[in-house]
Amino acid sequence: MHSGDLRFFLLPVPSDGSAIGSPDGDALTAAAVAAFYSNSSDALKALQQLDFKGGASRSYQTGDAKYHVNVRLLHFGTADMARAWAAGDKPMAGWKAFGIPGYPDEKAYDIPLDASLGEARLRAVGFRGDVFFEIDVFGQPPVDHAVLIDRVRKQIARLDSGS
Repeated sequence: MHSGDLRFFLLPVPSDGSAIGSPDGDALTAAAVAAFYSNSSDALKALQQLDFKGGASRSYQTGDAKYHVNVRLLHFGTADMARAWAAGDKPMAGWKAFGIPGYPDEKAYDIPLDASLGEARLRAVGFRGDVFFEIDVFGQPPVDHAVLIDRVRKQIARLDSGS
């Protein structure tokens, strides 16, 4: 179980990277999380039913300026509730699933170029204990799967060890 300020558990900005927004990350309320979803009222109800405790997010640009990384953590009342939120995360049409070696329960997707953004995206979701995590890596296609896999491994280690 995780306690304290959830921002402590966020994947840190690499030493050669640069934070976008607050270097410490931002706290997220249930309303802020629900706003990420097109069905925000349903998302808010689900968060309340799963005993949402709080969330945190951090964004940064990699040192080589090739990628933007967004990390989001959501803290739930129990591990089963975090698992339920993760299980409800479904891919959209056109997303291609791929594996995170050594982590069969995590889900990862290669998301095609979004012409309106001019970027492609990789996305991974999973949970550790009572915390759900989401990591998105944006960049020019093709986005290297190793970039996302490395960040997933580091985020899991931080959630598992607290450091």
